[in-house]
Amino acid sequence: MSDLLVTYARELLAIPSVSGEEKAIADYVVAQLSSKANWRVDRVGDTIIAQRDGKVGARILLCGHLDTVPGDPHIDEDDEAFYGLGSCDMKGGLAVMLALADREYASALTLVFYPCEEVAFDRNGLHSLSPSWEAMVADHDLAVLLEPTDGVVELGCQGTLRMRFELMGARAHTSRPWMGQNAIDRLGVVLERASEFERRSPVLGRVSFQESLSPVRVESFVANNVVPDEAKLWINYRFAPDLTTAEAQARLLAWFKPVLGENDIVVLEDGAAGARPVSSGFEGLIDAAGQPKAKLGWTDVSFLASLGLPSVNYGPGEPLLAHSGHERLVKSALATTLETLSEWILSQAG
Repeated sequence: MSDLLVTYARELLAIPSVSGEEKAIADYVVAQLSSKANWRVDRVGDTIIAQRDGKVGARILLCGHLDTVPGDPHIDEDDEAFYGLGSCDMKGGLAVMLALADREYASALTLVFYPCEEVAFDRNGLHSLSPSWEAMVADHDLAVLLEPTDGVVELGCQGTLRMRFELMGARAHTSRPWMGQNAIDRLGVVLERASEFERRSPVLGRVSFQESLSPVRVESFVANNVVPDEAKLWINYRFAPDLTTAEAQARLLAWFKPVLGENDIVVLEDGAAGARPVSSGFEGLIDAAGQPKAKLGWTDVSFLASLGLPSVNYGPGEPLLAHSGHERLVKSALATTLETLSEWILSQAG
C-alpha cells in the first residue's frame, strides 16, 4: 500500500470541512496539486479544477466533494482503518484522486474537488460553475464520482423530492376542542397514507432501483392551551430515474389528494432528477469491481448526466455508514480503489 495514499487520507481527515467551511481543505488540495508536474490548477471559490493533457484515448473526469455533514471532528486510526467524520463520505475518495495525480497516463485527466455537496443544491460548488467551466466539464468522454460505494460500481442514481404539506384546521381553546379542528389530528391520516404508498423497484439496465418515501419533519404549535390550526409535514421521496422530477411530483400529489382538503397547501421545497444507469465505457471498471448495483441515493452523477457526460459512482467506503456517526475507512479498500481506477484509466488510452 502506498504510504503517500495513507498520508493524503490522514491529512485530509485532520482538516474539518463541514459544508460552507471548506477553505482550509481547499487550500490543502491546491497546495498538493500545485506541487505536481504538468498539472494546471484553477480555483473558483473553493472549487478546484486540475487538468493534465493527454495524447490519446478517452478524456476522463474524476470528481469529489470536499465537505462533510456536521459532527464530531475527532479522527481515530489503527493499522486497519480510519474512524470518524468524513472517513467514509468522502475523504477516502479525495485521497485516491490526489494519489492518481501522482501517476502518469496517456489519457487526458481532469480532477474536480468541490464544496457544499451535502447541503442545498443552489450552494453546490459543481452546479455553480460558470458556463465556460461547465462546458469544460461536459467536454469529457467518461466521468467517475468517487462517492463511497464499498468498492462496487454503482450505476445511475435516484432522484429526490422534498415536499411540505401544510394541513389546515380551526383554532380553539383546549378546554373546548370540539369548537375547532386540531390540525395535528389530521397528520395521522396523511402519515397513514404515506405508509401505504407504492415504493416501486424497477429494473433499469443491469440494476434494480428501490424507491423510498419518508416523513422527515413535523411542526405544529400555538400555545399549550390552544388547539392548533395548522400542522406542517415534510416528506422526502427518493424515486427511480425512469421518472422525471415533474412525473415524481405528480405521482405524489395524486396519491395524497384523497386526504387533503381544499385549503391545504403543498409546496415543492427542492428536487433533483435522478440519472439512468449507463455502463458503456465502464465495462473494464465493472469487471474489475464485480457485479454493479443501483445507486440508492442522489449524487452528482445526476448533474453530470444532465451535461451529457456518461458517469458512474465508484469509491472507497461503505455507503451505509455515511452520515451515521460511525464512519470508517478501511485502508486496504483505499488501496484497492486506487489500483482499480488506475488500471481502468490506463485501459482508456486506446
